[in-house]
Amino acid sequence: MHLVEAESTGPVEGEEPVVTPPRPPHRRVSVSLLFTLTVLIGTVVAIYVGFPPRHHVLMTEAIAQHREPSPAWDLVQPSDVQLRAWVLGVVGGKALPLPTDAMAGAGSRRVVIDGARRIEVLNRPTAVVGFHVGTEAVTYVVQRAGSVGPDLTERTDDELRAITWQTGAFRFVLVGGDRSVDSWRKSIK
Repeated sequence: MHLVEAESTGPVEGEEPVVTPPRPPHRRVSVSLLFTLTVLIGTVVAIYVGFPPRHHVLMTEAIAQHREPSPAWDLVQPSDVQLRAWVLGVVGGKALPLPTDAMAGAGSRRVVIDGARRIEVLNRPTAVVGFHVGTEAVTYVVQRAGSVGPDLTERTDDELRAITWQTGAFRFVLVGGDRSVDSWRKSIK
C-alpha cells in the first residue's frame, strides 16, 4: 500500500501520480512519546515553579499576624476554659495543645493570653492566639490541615522565628522573637 500526498496538485493529464511510502511505525511512536513527555514535564515544572508550597502559606500568615501592631481580638484575655471552648468551635480539636496548658511547672515563666481571633487561611478556619511568655510576645496559629505537610519546619524572618509542625489532622505555628526562642518554644508541648 502506498500513500498519495493530499497537498500536492493532481497529475496533469498523461502524468503518473506521485506516490510516497507511509511513515515507518517506529517514527510515529517516537514523535508521540516525545510530545507526551514534553507536555507532561512542562506541566510539572510549571506547577512547581508557579505555585508555592502550601505548607508555607500558614507560616507566612502567622508571621503577618504576629507583626500586626494592634490586632482586633474576637476574645480578649480569655480564661483557660473560654479559650479551649473557642478553639474547639473554630477548628474543632478537643485535645489541642494550648499555651495555657504548658507552663505549669515550677520556676517557669507565666503565660498571659492577650486574645484570640478567627481568620481564614487557604479557605479554612484558623485560630490565632496571641500571648506573652514573660515579656516576649508570641503568636500561636492552629488550623485543620488539608494535606500532609512536613513534621517540623523552622524559618527565621528578620527578628522573628516561626516554627511549624503537624500532628494528626492539625497544623500548628508558633511565632516569636528569634533571640528568645528558648523561652517561648516550650510554651506549647
